[in-house]
Amino acid sequence: MSSSPKAAIDLGTNTALMIIGRRAGDRVDILADEHAIVRLGQGVDALGQLSQEAMDRACRQLALYAECARALGASHIAAWGTSALRDAANRSVLIERIARECRVELEALSGVEEANLTFRGAAWGFDMASPYAVVDIGGGSTEIALGLPDQLKYSTSFDIGAVRLSERFFLVLPPSDAQVERARAAVVQTLQPLPNLPKGVPLLGVAGTAIVLAALDLQSGRFDDPTLNGHYLPAERIDALSRDLLALDYEALSSLQAIGPARADIIGAGTLILREFIKKCGCPGLVVSRRGIRYALLEKMLS
Repeated sequence: MSSSPKAAIDLGTNTALMIIGRRAGDRVDILADEHAIVRLGQGVDALGQLSQEAMDRACRQLALYAECARALGASHIAAWGTSALRDAANRSVLIERIARECRVELEALSGVEEANLTFRGAAWGFDMASPYAVVDIGGGSTEIALGLPDQLKYSTSFDIGAVRLSERFFLVLPPSDAQVERARAAVVQTLQPLPNLPKGVPLLGVAGTAIVLAALDLQSGRFDDPTLNGHYLPAERIDALSRDLLALDYEALSSLQAIGPARADIIGAGTLILREFIKKCGCPGLVVSRRGIRYALLEKMLS
């Protein structure tokens, strides 16, 4: 017998993701898995607060998500915010607006909570009986976690993400060699406390940067292409793609179907973080996962 559907929303610095599912015996049936770019974190790194325009975009998108979830019979809709929400001094304004306008409860996740949930959600659908690691390059932060499916060993969150880095260093595209080097140095310094991953431990990469690189590597124009899930990207390929993307201007990046105008200004920064993470941890490459926080949140809601 199936349970009533529930909806979990991941409101990130760049994207808003929603998954709707219900428990049917030992399995979870996914009814919808939605993706939108709202850029909630626009300007948060510099100003320390959410802009009116960004909050308006988030409210409109969550209202659409709530309507979709209720149409599918969801008995409970909940939303969690990540880096942009937890960093914003005026986050209570958005939380109250979402509750009033969308009738959805929104709360901020800590960096550690985000890393832990990403670790669980990334492995959804994979057979991960042995230790594995997860890297999540978001818009405002990067989360790293390592452990077994039922026992997390290590997790941390760094305040460096694709939106944050691009707003600091890449205001004009393509960036100059000097700008790229300054950005790279900032990433290296931020990731300095990160230890090497144990040899042989597989690395899963979630979120937009890894998925876009998989789409480019497979020459797929669809960001939501199911064949991207499980695709392996060697470190050398990540490095080469990153350098290629950082050499393109906004128009050229926008014309690539896997990127589009909404990601064109931040994808180079995201790939720079990923390639430096790969070097720092000594990883030969990563496996792309199209899952993430929302899957772990849904599982938690249904348990």
